Amino acid sequence: MAYCNKCGKEVEEGDTFCHACGAPVVRPGGAVASAAPPAGGRAPSPPMPPAAPGMAPGIAPAGAAAPWAGGAEAGEDPREVAERRVKQRMDLWWHLGSYVIVNIFLIIVWAITGAGYPWFVWVMIGWGIGIAFHLMHYFMTISGESRRDDMIQREMERLHRKQEASAERQPQVEAQEESGE
Repeated sequence: MAYCNKCGKEVEEGDTFCHACGAPVVRPGGAVASAAPPAGGRAPSPPMPPAAPGMAPGIAPAGAAAPWAGGAEAGEDPREVAERRVKQRMDLWWHLGSYVIVNIFLIIVWAITGAGYPWFVWVMIGWGIGIAFHLMHYFMTISGESRRDDMIQREMERLHRKQEASAERQPQVEAQEESGE
């Protein structure tokens, strides 16, 4: 059984690259099937073993020295990923908090100055659009990592099928050209 060096997906015997991400395949014992060096010049990390019965995927059994597979780039430290996510969450909370505090202040100013035309609504709408984009960015980067990986895998499989179909048609086309059809 062979695994992708980058994403840990199981690959078919004889494949030298992963059809999901294009990385070299790791054979049992850690031998890389492809002689090509990994992109970025980093040393390859071992794949995540399949989940033990009764365990969630991506969770290594106790004592296993498997890498962390939490949507990080190959070789990226889990602590760095966690720090980046916490920073994104804190930035979002600061943005939401400042939105609420400033708009409450603007409503108070509007009420104190005579409560005429509610001009503060325009500030709330404009800033609210910015908040909406910040929320979209946050949720797409945090929860969208696995969705993005799935989309990449499907696209790689589609391209592989297209390449195989093209390779199967090539001998037929050559045979037709030789026979003069």
